Amino acid sequence: MIADLLNTLVGLWLTSVAIFPHSAGMDRNRVALLAATAMIGLAVWARRSGATPWQGAITLATGALLAALMIANQLVHVSDVLTFWSVLWAGLVCAIVSLWAVLYRPPRAARLAG
Repeated sequence: MIADLLNTLVGLWLTSVAIFPHSAGMDRNRVALLAATAMIGLAVWARRSGATPWQGAITLATGALLAALMIANQLVHVSDVLTFWSVLWAGLVCAIVSLWAVLYRPPRAARLAG
């Protein structure tokens, strides 16, 4: 639950950095790579401690895709429009799915059956 809550904050911060790129005080690509690394680490933690692991799997995949795009952007220039939308959607998906994992707790019988 703590990992999902922290991932929600990372997702919201990543979304704000996508919309207001100069608010972080550093390059958006480096901030996005740092956030993607944090998303991956927190998603691994959330998968082990969460009631349902699929939210952590989605956040893990989103963080991995964002990290791959940011590393590719360091090597060759990726379109600014693609970077903006990728960072924005990664932040939104991370925040929504992680908040869902924090707020939703399945009934005990459903957890025992699954």
